[in-house]
Amino acid sequence: MTTRKFNRRDFIGGLSQSVLSLLVLSRASQQLVAAASQPTSVLVLGAGLSGLYTALLLEAKGLSVTVLEARDRIGGRVHTLNDIPGKPEAGGQSLSEKYQRLLALAERLQVPVESSIGLDKEMLLSVRGQTVLPKDWASASANHLTVNERNLLPPLLLTNYLRKNNPLQDATAWTKSQYADLDIPLDKYLRSQGASTEALRLIDCSPVSLVNNLATTSALWALRNDQRGKIPSKQPLHIQDGNSRLPEKMAAALKSPVQLNKVVEAIRSFDNGVEVHCADGSSFRANYVVVTLPFSVLRDVEITPRLPALQSEAVKRLNYTAVTQVRFTVRDRFWEKDGYPPMMWTDTALESIFPVRDRQYNVQSFVCWVSGDSAKKLDAMSSTGLEQFVRSQLQQIRPGIEDNMSIVKVVSWGRDPFARGAYAHFAPGQIRRFQKIMAQPWQRIHFAGEHTAISSPGMESALESAERVAQEILSRK
Repeated sequence: MTTRKFNRRDFIGGLSQSVLSLLVLSRASQQLVAAASQPTSVLVLGAGLSGLYTALLLEAKGLSVTVLEARDRIGGRVHTLNDIPGKPEAGGQSLSEKYQRLLALAERLQVPVESSIGLDKEMLLSVRGQTVLPKDWASASANHLTVNERNLLPPLLLTNYLRKNNPLQDATAWTKSQYADLDIPLDKYLRSQGASTEALRLIDCSPVSLVNNLATTSALWALRNDQRGKIPSKQPLHIQDGNSRLPEKMAAALKSPVQLNKVVEAIRSFDNGVEVHCADGSSFRANYVVVTLPFSVLRDVEITPRLPALQSEAVKRLNYTAVTQVRFTVRDRFWEKDGYPPMMWTDTALESIFPVRDRQYNVQSFVCWVSGDSAKKLDAMSSTGLEQFVRSQLQQIRPGIEDNMSIVKVVSWGRDPFARGAYAHFAPGQIRRFQKIMAQPWQRIHFAGEHTAISSPGMESALESAERVAQEILSRK
C-alpha cells in the first residue's frame, strides 16, 4: 500500500472535504468510499489534544469515531483556570510561531490566537535565605558557585552546561543510535561539563529542568530539550480567552459528542475488533482503539493480550514530572512597597513565584510553580498543612507577603488520577530501551500522546502524534 503525508495547505483551504481534511491517503480514501455504508469504527481514549485531533482526522476520512474521556471536562492537560483572575493556564502554558499544526488547526476552527505577555523580565533571587537582585548576584555572599560559575544566574545554569557542547543538530537527532552514550544520568553529565556541587543543587531547584530530579533523568532527554530551545521563539502566543477554548472547539466539531466520565479499566483486542470496559459498567466495541492516556495512567489499565515485554515495561516505568501550582491573590501591591520585582526565583521548596498579568500588564494573581521532588513534598500535605507551609516559606522569601495573600487554588498534576504528572521524561537508559517501541501498534491497539512524539515541543507534540496514529489506522484499511 502506498501513502503520502499530510498536506497542511489542503487542510487550511479545503472546507468542502470536511471540517478537517488534512490527511490524504489515496488508496485508503478509495477503500473508505467503497465501504461508506459500513465505516470503520475507532475508539479514542482521551479527549486531550492528541485524542481530539486523531478523532477529527479519522472522521474527515469517513471513519466512525467515539471519544471516551475520564474527566468531566474536555482538554486533558490543557486546562484554563476560568475561575481565577487572569484566567491562567494550569497546563499547556503557551505556544509560538513554531507550532504550525496547532496554528493551522486554530485557524481552521476559527479560534483566535493572540500574542501573550510572557514572563517578566526582572526577578528577585532568594538563595540561602538571602534576597539578591540579579545585578548583585556575582558578589553576593549567598553565591557559593565556583569562580567560573559566579556570574551565571541560577535559572541559567542548566542551559549553560547543556548548550555549550550539545551535539544534537536537529529535532530528531536524539533518537539516533550514535547518541545513545548520552543516555546517562543528567547529574553525571553535568559534572562532566564542569558543573559544581552547588550548581547542581541550584539546577535541581529550578522548574526549567522539567524533571523530578537530576539523578533520575536522562542527559540525552535534557539535551533534546535544549536543542529545541536553540532558536528562540519570536513571540509567545496563546488562544484568546484561554487555551482550553481550542480543545473545546475541537470537541464541538466532532460528529459524535465526547463521552465524559468514562474511566477505562480494561482494553481487549480480538481478531475482529476491540472492546473497552469502563468503571461505570459501560463497554464499547470498535474495529480499532487509539490510546492517548499517559503511560502513568495506562499502567493501571488491563490490556489483553498483554503488551510485548519491553513495551509493557515502558508503560510501567516511564517517568512523569510532578508539578504542583499554588495560586494565590494578594491584597496589597507589596512589590511597590519594597521596590523589588514581583517575580521570584528561590532555592526553597516553593521554587519559583510568577505574577499573572492581564493585557494591561496589571498583576492579577500569583503562582508558586513547583516541580519534581518539591512538588511531591507538597502533594503529601493536607490542605491546611500546605497553606501553613506556603505561608512560612513566603515569610522567609519575602517578609510581609504571608499575611497579605490568600490561596485560591492548588493544582497538582502529580495527584491528578487521570494524569499523574505534567509530562513524560526519560530516566537514564530509557531512551535506548523504550523510545523505538513505545508507540508501536499492538494487535488492534494504537498509541498516541505527547510521550510518543519525536520532533515537536509542548502542545504541538500531541498533534504530531495524532497525525502519525491516524495514518497508521488508515493504512490498515
